[in-house]
Amino acid sequence: MKRDMDFWITVLARGLVALLAGSAILIVPDMARTILLLPIAVAVAIAGLAGYGVFDSALIFVSSFMVQTARVKLVLRVQGLMGLTIGLLLLSVVYNQVQLAWFLSLAALQALGAGIAETVVARHATNRALSHWNYAAAAIAFVFAAVYGFIRVRMADELTPRALSWTVYMYLLAFGIAQCLTAARLLYADHQTMVAAPSA
Repeated sequence: MKRDMDFWITVLARGLVALLAGSAILIVPDMARTILLLPIAVAVAIAGLAGYGVFDSALIFVSSFMVQTARVKLVLRVQGLMGLTIGLLLLSVVYNQVQLAWFLSLAALQALGAGIAETVVARHATNRALSHWNYAAAAIAFVFAAVYGFIRVRMADELTPRALSWTVYMYLLAFGIAQCLTAARLLYADHQTMVAAPSA
């Protein structure tokens, strides 16, 4: 039970980090309005998204030690290591050459990975009724992965930094809310189980 609660606290932290990162990205559209601040807006967006990816991936990797199913552990560890690698590469090696449109591809991959991981966690959840919350987060991630993939292929050249910032913000907002609601609901269910156990 303690491990389970630690896992959902980590998921709650991921949701809060996504909401904070999404809120910080909202600064970019205002900065992108002026020619003078446009390069700074792009740099802020790249650093912010890469930093979010690193921190979120670290939380994913840590959460893999809190689950018992071998398949879930493997999926979470692969997702965490891939995210850490991409984020650290963006922050160190290719930072100066990164184009803002690349984040559509990276966001699509991250959303796809999150959708797969949430689906695996939901399929191996101990309580089937509560696994629906994980499926909701997975559905949001899959939808945004498809949307980002479509925008990257069809509309990347026409997308302004302002529009790109809003598309990234919408994903982080939706995913963050889904993660927070899932974690809060399951933490509440675990708390109710712990309260009911002594009386039984």
